[in-house]
Amino acid sequence: MSCARAPLHGVVERSAAGRTSARSMLSHVRNCFIRTGVRFRRAAGLIGLIAFGVGAGLFGVEKYVEWADLKPRVTTIGPQNLRTLNGVPVWEDPSERTNRACVDEHPERTRVLFFGSSITFGYDLNPNEAFTTALQARLNAARPIPGFCVLNFAQPAFFFDQKYAIASMEVPRYRPALIMWENWLDWLRYSQMGDTLYASTPFALRADGFAGVRGVPDGLNRYLFLNSRAYRNLACFLGERRVEREDPVVADFIEKELVKVPELAESVGAKLVMYAAPPLSDPFAEIAASPPRWQTAEFDFAHARHIPIYSLAQELADEDYTQLRMDPCCHFNARGHAALVPVMARIILEQLDEPPPLPTGSTRSER
Repeated sequence: MSCARAPLHGVVERSAAGRTSARSMLSHVRNCFIRTGVRFRRAAGLIGLIAFGVGAGLFGVEKYVEWADLKPRVTTIGPQNLRTLNGVPVWEDPSERTNRACVDEHPERTRVLFFGSSITFGYDLNPNEAFTTALQARLNAARPIPGFCVLNFAQPAFFFDQKYAIASMEVPRYRPALIMWENWLDWLRYSQMGDTLYASTPFALRADGFAGVRGVPDGLNRYLFLNSRAYRNLACFLGERRVEREDPVVADFIEKELVKVPELAESVGAKLVMYAAPPLSDPFAEIAASPPRWQTAEFDFAHARHIPIYSLAQELADEDYTQLRMDPCCHFNARGHAALVPVMARIILEQLDEPPPLPTGSTRSER
């Protein structure tokens, strides 16, 4: 009987051992899942904490940029006062300097039209502090008959496209005797990104027309540029740059764009005079002796076409530049604009006393 029961006893023992092993395995698996879940929850919590910290940091940066009113390190034009003229975006500062009323009241007077940027406009000055106001009075005192109307069509942040668009409308309208054309960074251009214009010449723009930070995908770059003020500042500061040198860009601009200005003057029989505005970071005499290369290229252009061109640095060489500047960039203060009045008056009078301009390509025979 013991022999008969022995096999059954072994089976029972093995079965019990199997059940114990299965329970142990299930318990092990359950414990592994529990431990994995704990680890997963801890990892997810850590990731969430990191994401929260990054998000809070970015939110803080965004709010700081808004609070500090930090601006991109390029020239920008907001949507206010923007309009399109012959496909070119232009704008007008609310402080009046054009002086159109002079022509309405004195149609017989000699007309002198200025086209330029914030330098000629009189950045951050009252209209009566801009040199064109006192210039008209000085010219009228020198030659009261028939007298002069000096019209100032310069605007802050105008580049060539804006200056020429305005000139192509105002020159045929007023048919001036003299066009005074300011030369200052004329080859720079704007591109529209969102509802704002950005001076985009230095940037290698993406296919969608936006500046961007290297490594950021186009779609994400566009979204951040449009929705994050902090990212816009970053993109304008660290955005991908063009590898092309400045010299060929300037040469191409002169060949294709600047040539339009003497053609416009000739179309109404006006005399064109150019004046090169100087950077105000160094003494005038030093700038006159060694002007920026782009300015030298524009001097060469004018000389080759017999267009009178004046260096304001040379004209003001005896002045203390620190007393005439508003900033190290290029803007004259009220005292600086006052110093420009006799300079411009002399230039205008001596150019009006010169023989009328010849058509491009013509030569004047020697007497």
